[in-house]
Amino acid sequence: MSARRVAALLLAGAALGGCGAKPEPDLSKLAVTGTVDISPAPGAPDAGTVAGHRAGVAATTRHTLFRFVGRVKPPGAAVTLTPPAGRAASVRHKAHGSFSAEVRKLHRGANRFVLRGTTPGLRPWTLPVSVTRK
Repeated sequence: MSARRVAALLLAGAALGGCGAKPEPDLSKLAVTGTVDISPAPGAPDAGTVAGHRAGVAATTRHTLFRFVGRVKPPGAAVTLTPPAGRAASVRHKAHGSFSAEVRKLHRGANRFVLRGTTPGLRPWTLPVSVTRK
């Protein structure tokens, strides 16, 4: 068999080997997703109420501390809560993508935060959170 013929057979075999294979998913189109339950987490020291879903989530409280829970996918995504200057916020990661968030030192009026879920290779999930202290 000639070298040309061997090369042609190898190319044909390689081309046929790819037939029927599923295309690789485009990871650039995938994103972290999440949900939030803004009603107070169990054991929260206040009785926050849902104030609406105005391009994010909002709650109202009479206290300087407010806790809420949520879930992200994929479960290993990192969740952060970015507070306004001078305010304290923390996120505790739990099993299966669950998390609890706590905002402290709330001043009277609206306190705005950004909740963000990230994982390498996926677009981040962001959600504005507003907690109004009366």
